[in-house]
Amino acid sequence: MVVMQRAQDIYGYLPFEVQNMIAEGMEVPLEKIYGVATFYAQFALSPKGKYNISVCLGTACYVKGSGNIMDKLSEKLGIGADECTADGKFSLTACRCIGACGLAPVLTVNDDVYGRLTVDDIDGILAKYTD
Repeated sequence: MVVMQRAQDIYGYLPFEVQNMIAEGMEVPLEKIYGVATFYAQFALSPKGKYNISVCLGTACYVKGSGNIMDKLSEKLGIGADECTADGKFSLTACRCIGACGLAPVLTVNDDVYGRLTVDDIDGILAKYTD
């Protein structure tokens, strides 16, 4: 895992080619590297933007409308889950419970947490990250 963490620090994520290099260099089957990369949430298989938006789709958030928030963000940014905007500014991910169920629905932008959201809040949140 340490090698994978270092590689992700260098590349920003773990593309297939990097996973393959790690597997060959450590003489470990590629399937094991991929298994670790997909099991632990700390690893990313796609590039992350300067601002990574993560929408909680856990039960409490989903029941309170996080699916609609995810759809609105996807529409506004022109990307789907696990994608990055062409300019590298935003990436969008879905996550399972982040432990803020009392604030449902919740999203994070890097380390900033936004709760009790509606789709009407999305434009204002995105505006905070416009350079």
